[in-house]
Amino acid sequence: MTQTQIKDMKTLYERLSEVGFPEKFVREKALPDWWDEEFETKPAAVVEAAAYVSRRLNLDIISLLKSEVAPTFRESCKTKFKRKQGTSDQQILIAHCMAARVAEMLAYACVTELQPLPNSAKCVRDEILKERQYVNLEGLLEFCWSYGIPVVHFNGFPRSQGVCKFDGMAAFFYKRPVIVISLTHHSPARLLFILAHELGHIIKGHVNNNAIVDEEIDPDSTDTDEIEASEFAVELLLGKPDIGYYTPRYFKGEELAAYAQDISRRDSVDPGVVLLNYAWIKANRTAIQKDKSIIWATASKALKIIEGNVDAPKLINSYARKHLDLDKLDGDSQDYLELVLEE
Repeated sequence: MTQTQIKDMKTLYERLSEVGFPEKFVREKALPDWWDEEFETKPAAVVEAAAYVSRRLNLDIISLLKSEVAPTFRESCKTKFKRKQGTSDQQILIAHCMAARVAEMLAYACVTELQPLPNSAKCVRDEILKERQYVNLEGLLEFCWSYGIPVVHFNGFPRSQGVCKFDGMAAFFYKRPVIVISLTHHSPARLLFILAHELGHIIKGHVNNNAIVDEEIDPDSTDTDEIEASEFAVELLLGKPDIGYYTPRYFKGEELAAYAQDISRRDSVDPGVVLLNYAWIKANRTAIQKDKSIIWATASKALKIIEGNVDAPKLINSYARKHLDLDKLDGDSQDYLELVLEE
C-alpha cells in the first residue's frame, strides 16, 4: 500500500498532540528559537520541522511524515522500567525517550575518557572523603565526571495527561554510562540519594550497556536490582548499608537541624542525608498519617535551615557545562542541549 506523506504543519501538530506533545510544547521545545509561523506556509516547512522535532524528541522521522502510521520513538537501547504499581511502560515511554536523547548528546560531547570504576560503595566513599568531610552532591558529581560519567538534570517533559515522569535513569551511550536525574526538587541531599542510587545500578552491573529507568526510588522495593542499588547508595552516603538514625524524641525544625549537624560531624555524613534518613525511619515507625506529615514537615523545615537556597538541578547542570565540548555536536543539538541545561 502506498503511504501518503503529510503536507501541512496543522496535521503535524495534530499528530504530535495525539502522542502527548501539545502544539505549544512543540513550538517552545522541539523547534529552533528562530522558527516562526511564517515559515509554516512554505511547501518544505513540514519536512524541515519534522527533522528538528525528530532529533530533539527522539522520534522516528518517517513515522512523523507518513499519515498511515502513528509517530513512534527511536528505541536506542533496551530498557528496564522500575515502575510503581499501576503505571505501565507506555506511560513512562515519552519521558524515557526524551531523556535518552539528552543522555546520548551528553555521552557524545563528554570530554573526559571513561575510567575503570571502583567496584564498591566503600571505595567510592573513601575516594571522595580524601577531599571532603562527607559525601555530598558536589563531591559525587565531581567523582562521576572525573571517571567519565556524565550527569544531567532534565525534566523538560510535556505536561500531558498520561505522561509519567521518573526519578532517575542510568543508561549507556557511546560505550559510556550516563545518569539523568529528573525529580524536580531543590534539595541537594534529596537528589544526592538518586545520583548515588543510579551510580549503584552502574557499578553493580545492572545496566549492562542498556538502560534502567526508576519511576520512583522506593527504599522498600522488593526488586533485587533496586535493593542492591539502594544499599549501595546508603553505604556510599552513610558509611554502612544498614545504618539508620532514630530517636524517639520529637524535634522542632531548628532542633532537628542542630541534631543533624551534630551527627554529620560525628559520622562524616551530609547533614541533609542524616535528616532524610531520620525522617524516613521515624515516619515508617508510625501508622498515623498525621504524625507522618508532621515528621516530614519538620524535616523539610530543618533541611531548609541547613541547605539554604541552593538549587540542586542548577548545580548539577553547572557541572555538565564545565565538562562538555558542545562544539562536537551539530548546531541544532548544541542549541537544544543549551536549552536543557538552562532549565
